[in-house]
Amino acid sequence: MISIPTKYHPQTETAEMPKELNAKNIIYWSESLRSLQGIKEGSAIRTKALAFLKKDLIKYDADNKIFLCLPIPNYNSTTYKINNRGDNHFECSCQFYNKVSKTWDHPTCSHIEAVKLFLEIKRYNKSKENR
Repeated sequence: MISIPTKYHPQTETAEMPKELNAKNIIYWSESLRSLQGIKEGSAIRTKALAFLKKDLIKYDADNKIFLCLPIPNYNSTTYKINNRGDNHFECSCQFYNKVSKTWDHPTCSHIEAVKLFLEIKRYNKSKENR
């Protein structure tokens, strides 16, 4: 689950929703820790996922109906393909995902997490436009 950050005003005990959701203001809910987590408290997977978002490296290939995670400049040279299998289940072509998919109940990788955040940002901002 991804939680939307708010600006809290202690004097009035109210919170404001952000005008737009983006890679800088998204906060994660950690089910295992049962608390909100941000990039400073986050895992390496989450930190790398945010790097892909901040550098605008997540693209959607409408012709092939897949997401692409472009390489981080001066870091790697591989473009990974992320397939949406439905019901929030994704598969990635990266080596890490292929390794953990054999042992984890809910396998993920930084590329999948970046796509999930990309979709959440798009969904949130679209819903704000329709209000």
